[in-house]
Amino acid sequence: MSEPSVAEKIAQHHHDVITERIGVQRLAVEAGEVGDHDQAPAAEAEQDAPTLRELALEEAALDLLAARVATAKKDVRARMQTALDAAARRDGVERVVATLPDGEIVATISLRAGATGPVVTDEEALARWLRQTYPAQDWTTTRVVREVRPWKLAELVAQMDAAQAARIVDPETGELHDVPGVLIKPVRARTHSLLWKKTGKAAVGQAWRSGALTRYMAALTTAPEKESTQ
Repeated sequence: MSEPSVAEKIAQHHHDVITERIGVQRLAVEAGEVGDHDQAPAAEAEQDAPTLRELALEEAALDLLAARVATAKKDVRARMQTALDAAARRDGVERVVATLPDGEIVATISLRAGATGPVVTDEEALARWLRQTYPAQDWTTTRVVREVRPWKLAELVAQMDAAQAARIVDPETGELHDVPGVLIKPVRARTHSLLWKKTGKAAVGQAWRSGALTRYMAALTTAPEKESTQ
């Protein structure tokens, strides 16, 4: 094969240069297209992002709503407890279902009974009695006033709680003692619990969005007589 002439070499050089420039231009265009494509979503996201003022208003609105929800929930729980207590006394009812206007049951509310037990109302009197009744036992300590040692107090309270009376039995003599400074009184108030059905929350959310629960949400939308400020 003969060696290319000078003219052929020059022509080949021009061809290579032109081809290279076309390739560079094509890469630049492609890079520009990719860059524009990548930057478009970011620009759109930046445009859709809430402004600082919008975020401030959203937080303020939700803060007010949360306060109203907390107040409304406290109020309705108190009214529900009163109604449940009355129903339990009158008819023995201890459970009620929450039902949407269309009849779907979304939750169950159950009464929780309170409890009574021993409450130390005068520890000084109790300590004096223990010291006088069981002088050989190291069940009290003396500071400015005599106090029952915490471990013994817990033991005595447990005994009286089991008997539901402010009395203890001497384990050695079998004698029944009335314990001063202790009363049997309510130690836990009656309350109630709410148990959601599996699809209850979704159903309530849909009912709220549809307007079916508007009258139950009056506490959240009615203007209060006076707004508290901090």
